[in-house]
Amino acid sequence: MTDDEELFAADLIGERLLRVTTAWHHYADGEPSLLHLWLHLEGLGPVHFHTPGTGLSLTIDQPHEPYSMEWYGSIVVVEDPPGLSVTRFIGEPVRSVRKISYRDARVDFGAGLTLQFPGGSIRLLALDDELVLAHDQHLGPVESHLHEDVILARVVQTSGGFPSQWDAWTTGGQYLYLRYRHGEGTVEQHPSEDTDTWDGEESRLWTKWDDGSDGGHIELTDFLTLAGLRLASTAEVSPG
Repeated sequence: MTDDEELFAADLIGERLLRVTTAWHHYADGEPSLLHLWLHLEGLGPVHFHTPGTGLSLTIDQPHEPYSMEWYGSIVVVEDPPGLSVTRFIGEPVRSVRKISYRDARVDFGAGLTLQFPGGSIRLLALDDELVLAHDQHLGPVESHLHEDVILARVVQTSGGFPSQWDAWTTGGQYLYLRYRHGEGTVEQHPSEDTDTWDGEESRLWTKWDDGSDGGHIELTDFLTLAGLRLASTAEVSPG
């Protein structure tokens, strides 16, 4: 990968987090604010998360040096800040990357991503041109406008042996292909269950993990837990 190369969210899946770099704006006696975040991922290099406007941007870009803004404070660069929630996942691979949408009566846009690791997940959000990291905390009134399409309304098992696989549809109408084979679980997004539609821009990887077992069978409930998905209370689940 080259510097300033834009990434797709799916490019992060399966890559191990090696270290974290942050850039903070210090001004007067106020609390420092997070300006930039770099996640150094094995196989990709430093992935730069920033907020150039509406939404979150991902590029390959080297961290910059600290610098002074004279009357407007200074920018301080910190490696692996111990109090930052994402550092707890150093050494773990990214298992899943999911889009977070912001919706209200006027707008609907991609506000950030949820990165899932074996040890948990973290949300990276661009809110009011600020970069916000949220591990397990509630962000207040804005939460009612943040949505992830991870609740399944319908699941149809298409293979109960080896591999275990299902067709699934979220409450938002998105089709997902769930598969577990040789100890590897994957969730893929496609326009529909028709495989002829699987080569376009609407197809992408959501989730991937390897449990090292080389197994081919997994219960649906266990698969969904590992994939960060869940069934709606009224979900229709059928053996196909």
